[in-house]
Amino acid sequence: MVGRTGAPDRDARTRCRHAPGERAAYPCVTGYASRVPRRPTRLVLLAALLVALVGCTGEAPPSFDPTGACTADGSVPGAYPDLEARVPTSYRGTAPDSLDSGRNCAAESLGSLADLGFDEVRFAGATWGFGAERAVVLAVQSAPGLDADQLADFYAASARSNGRTEILAETELTIAGRSGRRLDAKTGERLQTVVTWPAVDAEVVNVVVTNDVPDERITEAIEAFGNR
Repeated sequence: MVGRTGAPDRDARTRCRHAPGERAAYPCVTGYASRVPRRPTRLVLLAALLVALVGCTGEAPPSFDPTGACTADGSVPGAYPDLEARVPTSYRGTAPDSLDSGRNCAAESLGSLADLGFDEVRFAGATWGFGAERAVVLAVQSAPGLDADQLADFYAASARSNGRTEILAETELTIAGRSGRRLDAKTGERLQTVVTWPAVDAEVVNVVVTNDVPDERITEAIEAFGNR
């Protein structure tokens, strides 16, 4: 059961005008790995969660080697197949627009996680785009000693550091019997939500990131993980 208190009201009629099941063309959605957990650099959204939605880079730097020492942030599809296998492959009956994985090791990218002593975080994520910057990301992040609260704190701290982002609510919830947290924020007219909770395996955190989608779509994104 997904429990939730105090989150802002959303009106699907005004926030998401396409018909149920309709997916607008969105040819330029980049992968999750290029924007988590980095801070915003181009599109001012919440805490770099959807920073590359309108860009088409999404490529790893030439120096990125997922098997070597972590000397630079990077991502490519298939970098960490074990993590990509933890990401749901279907949301609302459709495959993602992109699926990739990578790692961050720069202190600037890790933010508050670096302050806690983390020097590398690996991640994998799938992105579904619905046009007009509406998007859903289903992802996992992993590092020795990483827990869901630390990752939730990272997102909250990053949101607070963005002067144009207003935090609307921070709530606790229960997902598949595990304690999680939800962050709702607003940047301009855009509503963003981040949900983090422990995966079934230790040191892996499930993440849902949404931009301008109604609550029922957020719930469906959480439910897509099942008991992972």
